Amino acid sequence: MNPDMIMGLIQLVVVVLAALARWTSAGWYLLIGVLGSLGLAPLILFGPLVFAGFSAPHAAWPLLIFADVLLLITALTLADGGDNGMLIPILDERKANSPVGVRVHRVGTLTGMAYLLALVVLVVWILAT
Repeated sequence: MNPDMIMGLIQLVVVVLAALARWTSAGWYLLIGVLGSLGLAPLILFGPLVFAGFSAPHAAWPLLIFADVLLLITALTLADGGDNGMLIPILDERKANSPVGVRVHRVGTLTGMAYLLALVVLVVWILAT
């Protein structure tokens, strides 16, 4: 199998894992983001990563893997708003609404911003080549 095809399939698996992690603690923000944008928000956030997996030059693969790690950390640590407070996939509801949950959410926010920055750099790199 072509190495580019394998990297593209890896990106699909990463996106599915991130989506599954988010659905384990689906709150109001996730529902509003997906339904309110008619599915465009997930497409904008995940589509470039999958596209890059199939079309990125081999020199960009370390950045692609870095973006994968950032996406998975973000999916596991970013808080969503539930009826009774924050929901975080790696914490139970009691821990999510404690100071630990606030710190974990801060990690999720920072890795989410880093993921978006890595995604922009990756897309610019691919379009420039």
